[in-house]
Amino acid sequence: MTTDKVLLMDNILLYEELSLNAHPALQTQFYDGWALRFANGYTHRANSVNPLYPSALDPRIKIAECEKRYFAQGLPAVYKLTDGSDPNIGKALDERGYAVVTPTYVMNMDLQDKDFASGDFVMTDHADGDWLNAYFTFSRYTDKVKMTTAGQILANVKNTMICGRIVKNGAAVACGSAVIERGYMALLNIVVDEAQRGKGFGAEICESLLAAAKRLGAHTAYLQVVRDNRKAVNLYTKLGYETVYSYWYRVKEEYP
Repeated sequence: MTTDKVLLMDNILLYEELSLNAHPALQTQFYDGWALRFANGYTHRANSVNPLYPSALDPRIKIAECEKRYFAQGLPAVYKLTDGSDPNIGKALDERGYAVVTPTYVMNMDLQDKDFASGDFVMTDHADGDWLNAYFTFSRYTDKVKMTTAGQILANVKNTMICGRIVKNGAAVACGSAVIERGYMALLNIVVDEAQRGKGFGAEICESLLAAAKRLGAHTAYLQVVRDNRKAVNLYTKLGYETVYSYWYRVKEEYP
């Protein structure tokens, strides 16, 4: 394996572990190097099989077992694969009829030589009622299970958290959060009020969170963004983020 390939694999494992902690599931099971995450079906990230470490068993046997565990909870079996995943897993999923969905970039940025402006920023160290109300409203969440699960996931974060809102004329117009672990800052949950989009508030909430994280000692920022969300990709690129690797989900379109 070349030095560049080793570095890529090391980076993938680092950011995958960090991101699992930044967006924790409600339950995690471990199975021969794979992490199986469950959270009432709220987000693929918290409800998917993550093949993080070397395995000894045949992937086909493991996939059948994982399906049983997810189907027993009324959930589809979803797999998160990265540029570093064993290709035999993808082949085994092909055989069982799994589709590829949501190709996503993982991007990072060195913060040590950068400065960011903090805007009209209201910050807390947890997801309080005002932040949750803004997040659910802007995201148009009305499903009670989804809203409860989102709150539980946020409350389950064990590392330093920043929850911020951009407030204009007494009303929130954008919100987002960050989680800092080992000096790495995850940028998460960025959403702007639909009526206020196109006014620069997305950049303002991102810069405000980055500035706050840097004050708290973060040296590197990272995020996950869906490849086809060109507006978001362009925003993050302008802020200074660069793509490190990609991941995607494999989902069975029909399940018991």
